[in-house]
Formats: sequence, C-alpha cells, structure tokens
Amino acid sequence: MGAPAIQKMDIDEFLAWADRQEPDTRYELVGGQPRAMSPCSQAHSRLSGNIAFEIRRRLRPPCFVLTETAIEREDRADRFYEADIAVTCSHHQPGQRSTPNPVLVVEILSESTASHDRGTKVPDYMQIPSVQEVLLVDSRAVWAQLWRRDGRRWIVEDFTDDATLPLASIGAELPLAALYDGIAL
Repeated sequence: MGAPAIQKMDIDEFLAWADRQEPDTRYELVGGQPRAMSPCSQAHSRLSGNIAFEIRRRLRPPCFVLTETAIEREDRADRFYEADIAVTCSHHQPGQRSTPNPVLVVEILSESTASHDRGTKVPDYMQIPSVQEVLLVDSRAVWAQLWRRDGRRWIVEDFTDDATLPLASIGAELPLAALYDGIAL
C-alpha cells in the first residue's frame, strides 16, 4: 500500500503544512500540491550571490533585491513559488508573506529545475501584472535568457559569453561575465 495522497491545499494551508516539515527541505506549492525543492549546488549558490550583488549595486531606492523570496499570484490560491531572486520597488509591510509587486524575477536553472522553471514558473510569473522581466540563468554554462514584457506580448532573448544583459525593469545592464565570476563550470 502506498503513502496516502496529500489533499490539494491553498496557500494558507500550504504555509501551515510547510512550517511542520523538516527545516532543511524547502517546498513550493504547484497546482495545490507541495513540491520539494532540490538542494542548491555550489554553482547555483555562487550565481545567486553574484547576481544579487550585481543587481543591488545598480538599484536606486525605493527598489531592493530579495533572495530566496516567495512569489504568488493574487488570482491563484494554488501556487506559491520561491524565486531565487526578485526585485520590487514596493515597500515591505510587516507580516507580508510574499514579494510585493515584483518587477524582475530571476531563476537559476539546474538540471533538476530547468523544465519546471521554464514550463511552469515562467508562464505564471508572466501573469503577474507588475512583472516586467523574467531572467533565467544557467548554472551549467554561461547562458541567460531574458523574457521582457512588451505591451501584451513577451519578447525573449538569449545571451552568452561576454554579452551584457539589458534589464529595463531596473534601468541597469549586467555583464554576463560578472554573474559567473569565480564559478568553475
């Protein structure tokens, strides 16, 4: 006999459930079901630090960068993601459970997360009205993909090698080489 199926949850139920789980495992809510997240590789962790640092250096108040931050769609109670990095220009309110009005969301791709990030998270992020750009950065090769809102459509661009990422959402450019600085691939 298999393990009992977990009932579909809304965000409040999920957060209460997640608080009772082992502290070294992180979860997201996808379609009402909790999904364990894979542990980060060292390349992933270093990329996250480098990206957050490079973004932070270029931000002006009131905007700020967040790492390992919750993202939710106001119109969906069955999804609650943990983005690697997000930028918001909205003030933090006490007790806030997710990133308010993210303008830029960054996901670092690994072998175990790439299809979920591309196929599930990116389309959901695109449905959040405040999100202007979604940046995917590969942890296995020097490569990034930038999704940019252009009115009602989205434009996608790939970047490699010594390219510079034009992040219109925060009015900054990031050299791809700086993101991969010190990372052996």
